[in-house]
This record gives sequence, structure tokens and C-alpha cells, in this order.
Amino acid sequence: MKKKLLALGLSVVMMGMLFVGCGTKPAETVGAKDTKESVDTAKGNNGETQKVNLQLKWLPQSQFMGYYVAAAKGYYKEEGIDINILPGGSDIIPEQNVYNGVADIGVTWVSSLMTYQAQGYELQEVAQMFQKSGLLLVSKKDAGINSPKDLIGKKVGNWFGGNEYEVLALLEKYKLDKNKDLKLLQQDYTMDQLKEGSIDAASAMTYNEFGLLLEGGISKDDLNTINMNDEGVAMMEDCLFVNSTWASKNKDLVVRFLRASIKGWKDACKDPEAAGKTVYEVDKSVSLEHQVYMAKEVAKLTAPEGFDASKIGQIDMNAIKQTGDFLKLYNKDLAKTPVVDDTTFTAKYWEEAIK
Repeated sequence: MKKKLLALGLSVVMMGMLFVGCGTKPAETVGAKDTKESVDTAKGNNGETQKVNLQLKWLPQSQFMGYYVAAAKGYYKEEGIDINILPGGSDIIPEQNVYNGVADIGVTWVSSLMTYQAQGYELQEVAQMFQKSGLLLVSKKDAGINSPKDLIGKKVGNWFGGNEYEVLALLEKYKLDKNKDLKLLQQDYTMDQLKEGSIDAASAMTYNEFGLLLEGGISKDDLNTINMNDEGVAMMEDCLFVNSTWASKNKDLVVRFLRASIKGWKDACKDPEAAGKTVYEVDKSVSLEHQVYMAKEVAKLTAPEGFDASKIGQIDMNAIKQTGDFLKLYNKDLAKTPVVDDTTFTAKYWEEAIK
């Protein structure tokens, strides 16, 4: 029970890191009539519309733009799906909602999903929407942090609660002791500590906190960044997952959902400005400018430069295994080593959807 509670806390904190400045007011669900309705959609191939609840990690924002675009353009309806997009929040854990049947499909980070899988939750990833990590370490140029080696003697901020593993992997790569060579400090969900100088390097998501710095008047030319992808210590983030038992009984529905979602993501990545506007219209708690900024940056994670857009959602098992290896190495509370095989991560639904 102790390990389960620790993992639950990890998942909640992980959700918080992504969404600084994005507001907290409740949002309307998209296509929703009853957000509490548990959906059992195994009924049919009789032509009737089937309802699907999609549980997000957070409030409506461009991090999830592909689903909102697919809904707005009628792609789910074309697949016979009545989509119900459920916003997340600090008190909502996607893994629990999907496992318990409150939602059919969820969005979460791979590292968070793995903590539940390791506890015996029969959850299975079916698509990987972000192909790259969005985590950076950001510093002001006058701090002199031009490479990870320059972190020696510096104050480095992170949100912790599971968000620190990429940073720890980075330190390990450069043989830096987090207790002796630098100070690893608790970071809040703003960038104020970096602005005021109480930390030298701050954790930031490319599509959110980094944008807040720029929107706050700080020039890119005045910042240095350390990118986890470039350093080879990236961990995978936003993915789609299901209760594996439910999915096995609803194979065609999962495929149709993925097909519509992928179409939405392709459109969103092709025209992120329009996608940002679509998301803004869903819930105006975040400025249009920030939603469009987020959309453009999220597109770079979903379909990076040189990536074949026809493969949006593919699962890179090498990247998944790397995430599991880092998670086990640095999460001492993990019940057991994450299992990475076709019971926990499967491309079979995605492969059918892109045919």
C-alpha cells in the first residue's frame, strides 16, 4: 500500500509540472453529456455511434491539440465515435480513471504509466504522441552555464515528484554528484526563481515554462538551454493508454479512435496556429498567444524535423526502454522493474489504424 500511495503522489505531481500559467478554472468537456458516465462500448458493429471517454492529464491546452482538432473537424464522428474529452486536474489521475472504467482511454507520461504497470495495473500503451522530451534546463547567460559540466557549484531547480529523473540521468552522464557538486533545489510552478536569481538553472518544458520566460520579456539570446534529447537522457512523455482488458474487447473501437486522433494530430502539426485557436475556443483560461505558442512547440515534439508524419503516434521501443531504465535507476520507491513488452506497450492497434 505504501508503494502504491507513493506512485499515486508521483503521478499527481508530474501532472502539475506541465501547466504553469495555464489557469485552473474548470473546463467544459468536449462532446460530453455526463462526465461521470462509465463507458462500456463493446456493443457494436450495428452502425450505432459509440461513446468514448478520453481522459487528459490537464485542462484544455495545445498539449492535447490533436484530439481537439479531430473533434472539431468531425473525425471521431466519421469513425462512429461520440467523443467525450475529459479535462484533467491536480486531483485527477488518468491511470486510475482508465483502470476503473471512468474513462476508456487516457493521456499520461510514460514514466508515470510505468509506475502503475509495475504495481500490477493492467494498463497498456497503444500510441506515443510525443516522440521527443520537452524538458530543458534553462539559465541566464550571465550564470555561465554553457554545458552540463558548468552546473558544478550551481543551484539547479526541479519540481521533483518524478520529474527529476532526466536531470539525475544528465548529472550521472557527466559524473556530477547531486549532493556534493551542486545544489538540487525544489522549484515552484513559476519561473520567478530563475528571474530573481534564487536558482541558477530551472527546469522548463519547451512548450510551456520556456514560453512564459519569452512572453515575460526575456530574449532567447539572453538564455542558455540544456536539451535532454541532445544529451541522450530523454524520457518519453505524452502517450495514449488503455485498460488492456477493455481494449481486447473493443479492438475495432480502439483502432477507429486512433485513426481519427492521428488525423487530428496530422492537421494540428501541419497548421499549429489554427490548432492553437481551436483549443483556445474550448477554454479561454489561457491567452490565445500562449495557446498558439504551445501548439507550435508541441508540433515539434509530435512530428520532429525529419520525422515521417505518416507515423505520428508510433512507439519507439528503444526510447521506451530507455525511459524504463532511467526510471528504475533513479526511482528507489518503484515496486519492481518496469516490464517493456507487448503486454504493456503494443503497436498492433496503431498499425491497423494507419493502414
